[in-house]
Formats: sequence, structure tokens, C-alpha cells
Amino acid sequence: MSESRDPQSPAQPAGPTPGTWVIGRVRGIKLTMRFTWLPVAMLLALGFASVIGAQFPELGSWRYVASFAFVVAFTASILIHELAHALVALRFGISVTEINLGFFAAGTHIEGERKSPFEEFAVSVVGPLASLLVGGLAYLGSRAVDEGVGYVALFELAIANLIVGVTNLLPGLPLDGGWVLRALVWKLTGNMHKGTIAAAWAGRLIAIAVLAAPVILERVFDRQPTLVDFIIALAVGFFLWMGSTASLMQARLRSKLPSLQVRTLARRAIAVHAGTPISEAVRLAAGAQAGAVVVIDGDDKPHALVSESAVNSVAQNQRPWTTVGEVATRIGAGHIIGVNDTGEEILATLRENPASEYLVLDANGQVYGVLATADVEQAFRNR
Repeated sequence: MSESRDPQSPAQPAGPTPGTWVIGRVRGIKLTMRFTWLPVAMLLALGFASVIGAQFPELGSWRYVASFAFVVAFTASILIHELAHALVALRFGISVTEINLGFFAAGTHIEGERKSPFEEFAVSVVGPLASLLVGGLAYLGSRAVDEGVGYVALFELAIANLIVGVTNLLPGLPLDGGWVLRALVWKLTGNMHKGTIAAAWAGRLIAIAVLAAPVILERVFDRQPTLVDFIIALAVGFFLWMGSTASLMQARLRSKLPSLQVRTLARRAIAVHAGTPISEAVRLAAGAQAGAVVVIDGDDKPHALVSESAVNSVAQNQRPWTTVGEVATRIGAGHIIGVNDTGEEILATLRENPASEYLVLDANGQVYGVLATADVEQAFRNR
């Protein structure tokens, strides 16, 4: 199962991933499950029940209980896979916010980037290895039982985890093996973004191979593909193509980050007291060729910002009678940014403390200007 990375956007939604419910926490990590788990689990249980019923007709309706228990055990093995990712990430001091369980798109939400190729490799490879270990233990268990429903269930669990482990080691994003490949290319080239691009293109090639799999099976193994084969190939290939494409776009986006600098993006600002009429503040800003207004207190310390939208919301004939203090927004602790901050630091501030504008301070703590989120977004579009 793949791990998800931070989307490079100004803000992230709080709470569980849409389409999921919270089932608990492990070491502070939120455990969620997709709404689709139950219907898929029922379908898998019905399919496995037919296998058990054919071999053990004496079970009667108990075969449904046994088959659903198998599905729950398989879900637990997926949780072990994701926990392996999460615990190794925590071991490296990397924050993990959520583990999302499901049969087709489980994921561990890991915040931020790895600090080295080794961390990338370790966090990524441990999940498939955990699945292979669970599969191996299940196989040994089936050999110990050697007959009955327990043997069938353990053997099928071993096969399922073998498939999960091997599939996730394929070297293409968004699979775990893609992050492993990314780490190797990163180590060889010294460039993390080149690793992402290489792994994303590898993921696209794997997606094409999956889409072509039914035809390849017919040509090579003389096996006539069924409609189900084509549907599965289309679903899996589409998932891999979309995931690899998203990773490729993210890599291209992040390659632009070093060119983003607060110093060049910040708007020049004027400082006025809260009692200043908006009309006067606009006049002063125009005279100083400034694009922002900072409200200062009696000690000349900045404590609020006046956004462009707030000014525009006041009619022209009301501006002489409306003060900046009436439309200003108080500056929060997370809404202050340093003038020397660059790409990654800018996006981290925008994600963690969403706002339309941020106060920019220089190295001495003095007001340098105001950074508008709209200006950051425009800079991305222009690069």
C-alpha cells in the first residue's frame, strides 16, 4: 500500500479523509476506514464462502462466518503493513497523522519529506516487507494445521499478503516500490526531485503494462481474457496512472520552490494607527507606492492587517468615516513570516496557518511588508 505525502497546497483539511470514519488511535495516529470497506468486505466474504462451502459442505451457514473472519484477518494484515510505515517514520522523527484502511487505496499519511535517501528507503520498503512476513507466517501456520478450514484460510491469507507485498515492491509511483526507486535515484544523483520524476515515469510504464496485461496473457500464455480481467486491468491501471501523474506534477511544482522568495513576493506596506480613516490609509499607500496596510498600536508595534478585500468591501463614500481598525484582522502568531523564507518555508506557513495575508518581518524584527497568498499562487502559475 502506498504512503501519501503532503499535497503542495496552501492548506490541508482537518479531520479524517473524506469518505472515511474514525475507528481509533495508535500512538496518537488516527485510524480511519473507508466507507467502501464494508460492501467490498461482504463481496469478498461471499466469494470466499463459496470456496469453503465447496470443500466443506458440512459447515452449512457457518461458512459465511468463517469467510468474514478471513476478510477481517486480511484487513488486519493491511493494518500491519501500514503500521510498519508509520512506526518507522516515527522512529525517524517524522510526523504521521493518519492511517487509512481499505482494500484498494489504503495509505499512511506522513507529513513532510524524508531528510535523506536512507529514511525514504526505510520508511517505504518496510511496508511490503511486513506483508511478506505476515504471508510467510500464515503459510507456516497453514503447514502446521495441514487440513480443514484453518488450512484453507491461512493458505489464502498467505497468498493475499504475498500478492500485496510483491505488488507494492514494483518500482513505480504511487506504489511503495516507487518510493524505494525514488530513494535510490535520489542517492545516486543527489537530487530528490529527479528521483520523483524517474519513479513517476516508471509508475506510468507499469500502468500501461497493467492495462495491456489481458492481451499479453492471451498472446504469451494462450489464455483467453474475460470481461472481469479487462475491468480489473482498467481499474488498477487507472489508479496507477493517476497516482504516478499526480506525483509527476508535484515534482514539477516542487522544482519551482527554490525560486520563490518572500523578499521578492512581499508587498511594500505602510503603518498606520487604528483610528486612521480608510480613505487616508489608501491615500498614504498610493503615495508610498505600497500595496498593503499594517495597523500599529500605541507603541508602534504591528498588531493587525488590512486586506485589499476588506478595503474594497467599504463603499467609497463611507471610507472617510470608517477607520482601518474597523476592518483590520488581528495578526496571529502563525501569520508572521520572515523576509528570508523561501519555497518550502513559505508553503509550510501557508499550510499550517491558512490566511489571505501575512506580516513580513526582517532579520531585526521590523516590518518589511505583507505577503499575500494570492501573490504566491500567481507566482506558481507564472513559473
